[in-house]
Parts: sequence; C-alpha cells; structure tokens
Amino acid sequence: MTINLPSPQTFTRTGTDVLQYPVLISVPHAGRSYPQAIWENLLAPRTALVRLEDRYSDLLARSAAKAGVAVMVAHLARGWIDLNRHPKDCDPTSIADSPQHWHAQPGPKARGGLGIVPHHLGGVGQLWRRPWAWSELQHRIDTVHAPYHNCVASCLEHMRRTFGGAILIDLHSMPSLKPLPDGRRVDIVIGDQFGRSAGSRLSALAQWTLEQQGLAVALNHPYPGGYILERHGAPAGNVHAIQIEVDRALYLNEAQQEPGSGLQKVVEAIRVLALTLSAEILPDAMLAAE
Repeated sequence: MTINLPSPQTFTRTGTDVLQYPVLISVPHAGRSYPQAIWENLLAPRTALVRLEDRYSDLLARSAAKAGVAVMVAHLARGWIDLNRHPKDCDPTSIADSPQHWHAQPGPKARGGLGIVPHHLGGVGQLWRRPWAWSELQHRIDTVHAPYHNCVASCLEHMRRTFGGAILIDLHSMPSLKPLPDGRRVDIVIGDQFGRSAGSRLSALAQWTLEQQGLAVALNHPYPGGYILERHGAPAGNVHAIQIEVDRALYLNEAQQEPGSGLQKVVEAIRVLALTLSAEILPDAMLAAE
C-alpha cells in the first residue's frame, strides 16, 4: 500500500513502511520550526509562541518508536498551523481577502483565538501585525495540514488491512491541572470524545495501563480530544483513536523549557501503553511489552 511521503521540513514518520504493531502515535503540536514569515508578522513577544507548543512532547514517543511502533511527528510550529483543527475552524477576522466561496466555520476554540492558525493568546493579546492572507492559509493547508492527515489516514488503513484493526494515540502535553476535589492530582488525561472515537474497553485499558505505571489518570475531563480524533476515530470499523495529554511538569524541568529528570518515566509509560494496546488488536504484541 502506498503512503504519500511528507516533506522533511513539515513532519516525519518512522515505522510506517514495515508495520510491526497496529498502533500509530501522532505528535501534532511538538513542532519547534518557525518559518521566517512568522517573525516578520509577529506582534507579540517570541516567547508567546512557545506557549502554544506541546514542549518536547515528541521525546515522549522515542522509546515506543525504538520498539517498532509507528510514529508521526510534526516539525512546523503550531503557531504556523494547528493540525488538531478543522481546515475551516478559523476566526474570519484573522484572515484577509477570503474568496466568496470560502466560509470560515469557527468553533469555540477559534472564537477564543486558537483556530487552525492561532491569532490571540490569553494574557498576551493579538499575535500578528496583520491578518494572514487567505492564500497563505490555503498554502499551509495544502502543504502541511492535508498531507499530515492523509498520511495518518493511509497508515491507519494500512494497519486495518494488515491486522484487522488500528489504534491512533494522539500525543499532547498540558499545563498542570488543579487537584481533583478529593485532592488527587491528574498526571494524564485520556480523551476518547466520550466514547465516539474509541471503544470503551480500549480507553479503560489505556487508563489501567498508565495507572499501573504510577500515573494518576482522568478520562475526557477537561480534554476529550479534538479534530484528529473526530476525523480518524472509527470504532465501528475497529479503528480507535485516543488523545493522551501529559502534564508537562512530569517530564520538563522546573522552568518547563527543557527536558527534566522525569522524562524517562513518561517515555517508558508511553512505550508500555502502545504495546499493551496493540494486544487488543494483535494478541502476540503483548509479548513485546513484557
């Protein structure tokens, strides 16, 4: 089966040509590459764009990748384009000269400033000196957004045909959440769109597996998952998609700018999660997790 190759400047993929497991890890918000056009149009401080990053979340998948799990990592920054948004999830005021046939469909995130191209950030304000031209937005969709999602879809379909099913783990990071009313912390939030993007048995197994790694886990609150899960999850066809949000304090240093001492624990937890979930589709995969 042919999978379209991405430009190396946009995203990379490993383990997708010769599949060992029916699991794909997607890391859409780890990008730290900023095209020059961003700096030329930036109104806010450069540090504001770092807040949009799932800082170093790509490192969390490295042990799973070494074990043979398929991984896709975006390299262009979320400030350039957000791969976890619908192509029309956009505040129309942030785009100039859009043609009559194109109509933005902003959801709550876009109305708050975090659409397919973020334009406003709480505590910062407007990010850009001028609205982006519609042709610029369309170019980003055509060269980054569409190829990324086409590659995800192709890989999951390849897995479904090869193994009879597929699992997408959409990997993100989050700021630390407030403790639960009973005082328990939340290290990881699993999102499955309240059961729409993955079977309940698989989500329950994911929660149990991470808890066995000593992590405190919540389900769907406050992050049920976004466009990537909506687009690619199809439990009725045995294609399941879950979002994993990891507290950045677990694996970054105190300033949350560079990897910290807790990185390896989370890296190992993601590896075990991927291989354990594989066993739901491919029972022999459990042997590799032991």
